[in-house]
Amino acid sequence: MIWTPEIQAAPPRTETLSWDKIPFGRVFSRHLAVAQYAEGSWQRPRIQPMGELSLHPGTSALHYGQSLFEGLKAYQRPDGTRFAFRAEDHWKRLNRSAARLAMPEVPYDLFANMLKALLEVERDLFPPDLEHAVYIRPLYFAADRWLGVRPSETYTLLIYLTPVGPYYTGEVKAYVENEMSRAAPGGTGSVKMAGNYAAAMLSGKKAQQFGCQVSLWLDALSREYIEEFSTMNAFIVQRGPKLLTPPLDRGTILPGVTRDTILYLASHLGIPVEEREVSIYEIVEGITHGEVSEVFGTGTAATIMPIQALHYDGKLWTLPSTHPVADELSRSYRRLLAGELSPSKSEWIWLI
Repeated sequence: MIWTPEIQAAPPRTETLSWDKIPFGRVFSRHLAVAQYAEGSWQRPRIQPMGELSLHPGTSALHYGQSLFEGLKAYQRPDGTRFAFRAEDHWKRLNRSAARLAMPEVPYDLFANMLKALLEVERDLFPPDLEHAVYIRPLYFAADRWLGVRPSETYTLLIYLTPVGPYYTGEVKAYVENEMSRAAPGGTGSVKMAGNYAAAMLSGKKAQQFGCQVSLWLDALSREYIEEFSTMNAFIVQRGPKLLTPPLDRGTILPGVTRDTILYLASHLGIPVEEREVSIYEIVEGITHGEVSEVFGTGTAATIMPIQALHYDGKLWTLPSTHPVADELSRSYRRLLAGELSPSKSEWIWLI
């Protein structure tokens, strides 16, 4: 199958992008990449003008949750080089999510051709520096018009873009959620399905009541061991410094591509890392006695986000105002994007 998309051009962009004021996820590309799965195979994709979707009220994804997404970024270096970061790894994670939801695999050539064609027609969306990015959102959902609880026989894959700056601005505090659970062993915590985020929103509202911007989830069995933030993987910095992060083996944590990048960068910088269970008691006692100096989250949207305080058990546990390890990792991450890190991990740079 030849996956070269048919292209229907949209009118040129009329407004000028103001990169210093651009809100996250509010400005969209002029085009949308679309592919349909029907009768057991993927159809030829197309690039079309961005617009509203027409969905039947009986569309399966709306009722039974066969819906997942990805998030990755594309950048432009000062020399004009344009690239998407770790595109193939995001495609692999999309298919791991699809397999868990009994959805057909998306061929790599289909995904790559849709993404490359979309980024080519949206060349004016690329930012002037590496502090900003083109956020790429693949969305994949069941499209059957039938009220039957079974895997759909038809599917839609969309890819669209939004120019972005920082996901969070200002200080970020985390509410430690010790009543509700995000995921349990054997569940869907390790896949990027839409329902995982819906289930986290009530905790997000609770967090806001305590002046927090994110929740930090504990394990569903003991509600003692940290798992991840509502939008990011979690890292703890102990005296040394040494990095701690929860392991992925229970299947309750999303295997973040940024998380994996940070593990590589920490190794490159000589920072020891332990992937192990981390108790919330170990963290708050460590903050009290100076053994825990930093907590930060990592994700495609947020990249690396220091946490200023944890709200747990009715008390605010404040962390130091400086975060040298997170800052050093952030600098190293930017050097990786700029092509200045050695070894360069060139296989992560997907040139456009």
